Amino acid sequence: MYLDYWQFTRKPFENTPDPDFFFPAPEHSEALERLDYVVRENKGAALLTGDYGCGKTMLVRKLAFSVPEERFDVAYLNNPRWSPVELLQDILFQLGEEDIPNSSLDLGRKLNEVLFRNIESSKDTLVIIDEAQLIQSEAVLEELRLLLNFQLNDRFMVTLLMCGQPELRERINAIPQLEQRMFVKYHLHSFDIHLTNSYIDHRLKVAGAEDHIFTPEAVEAIYRHSFGTPRRINNICDLCLLVGFQKKSRLIDASFVESLI
Repeated sequence: MYLDYWQFTRKPFENTPDPDFFFPAPEHSEALERLDYVVRENKGAALLTGDYGCGKTMLVRKLAFSVPEERFDVAYLNNPRWSPVELLQDILFQLGEEDIPNSSLDLGRKLNEVLFRNIESSKDTLVIIDEAQLIQSEAVLEELRLLLNFQLNDRFMVTLLMCGQPELRERINAIPQLEQRMFVKYHLHSFDIHLTNSYIDHRLKVAGAEDHIFTPEAVEAIYRHSFGTPRRINNICDLCLLVGFQKKSRLIDASFVESLI
């Protein structure tokens, strides 16, 4: 709606996990490097947690898109409200299987077959579970622990990455048999004022902006109202750009931001 007015090639503040907009803040870059190590070096499992809207899904999507297709078979699950049987069925479905059994025993055998087939094809299997705090059944967490029992003498047959809100870490810590298998545990925080400024500039540049649109005072106001949370920053900035277009403004200042909150 406002792309031509602001001379963008794409909308800069969409709350969708587009890896092109990944912002390499120090914490996010460090987390990505550690998770990438777990995945590429076949270290078993990793846990990523963070506050609401801090960029967890963006980060794991960035990771999923960065691993080479010829080496990795990726199952990305983002609606984890399953029973143990449904969990295994969903993993097999995401790995491209069509003939999926209904019984737990047959599912285990089928999954073992798929994992062995990938290894024979020189492929690693990566299972990513986003929004994992939504897992309701302790039996599902136990099934995930058992997933890591698929091993050869010298390697895991599957790498598990779990991502979710802060309460997920507490649940994992309450299951020592699963917690001990987490090679990496990392927690993301919201941005400070300096990172908020850099984040806004980064997304504007990716969207094709050539000029500054938000004044330093506007960024300070956005930070105060967003608490440095990327999702909130996106919402405020997107609204500013929409109303700025409607009012034919060329610069967003602090008073403009305050008038919209």
